[in-house]
Amino acid sequence: MLSIIIPCYNEGETIKDNINNRVIPYLKYKNIKYEIILVNDGSKDNTLEEIMSLQGVNVVSYTPNRGKGYAVKQGLIEAKGDYILFMDADLSTDLKAIEDVVQFQKDYDLIIGSRHHKASVLVKKQPLIRRIIGLGCRILVNGKFHFHFSDTQCGFKAMNKEMAKLLIEKQQIDNFAFDVEYLYIAKLNNKKVKEIPVVWENDRSSTVNPIQSSLKFFKDLKIIKKNKEKYYVKS
Repeated sequence: MLSIIIPCYNEGETIKDNINNRVIPYLKYKNIKYEIILVNDGSKDNTLEEIMSLQGVNVVSYTPNRGKGYAVKQGLIEAKGDYILFMDADLSTDLKAIEDVVQFQKDYDLIIGSRHHKASVLVKKQPLIRRIIGLGCRILVNGKFHFHFSDTQCGFKAMNKEMAKLLIEKQQIDNFAFDVEYLYIAKLNNKKVKEIPVVWENDRSSTVNPIQSSLKFFKDLKIIKKNKEKYYVKS
């Protein structure tokens, strides 16, 4: 079974349509056994009411807003699947990426989507300022943690149960830098990671402030680096 975690923050206008008319039909068409876990991360709109009205999904909800990393972790705790993935509520990443997860799940501990893979397709690019900040982040992260990933921040990632258990135990970061933390934990514990291409479309309605989120991101990177010894699995 595939567990699909979708963190939700102020997604009331679109979440029901995305789940009922896109996600569930796709999974049924591909004959994938699944569970969907919607995590309401302290939304201030009608997100909770909308997701509670959906049939065939599991709902986790709490207040106040804690951050995407915290929301994903709550989903991992609830997940019962043999393989687990999380993706953004706006479905920026085309659902076709799920096919790669199904294909590679037996061979890799962690599968990450990449908007900058040579085979990826960007239907709508981010605004210039976000692209510049993103490039700077990639250079910084790869240099600081000795990664060789083309994209650490794509909102589509998947893992096996053992990897999920490790992340639940070791995760410290609640905000956007949690993706880097996941990859660092995987690297330090010699986990097998696969980077896959995606079809991706920028969400023009995003309310995330790129400057504020970047400052918090850089601060969390220092915390991640400082926590290095905490991330190892003790033998």
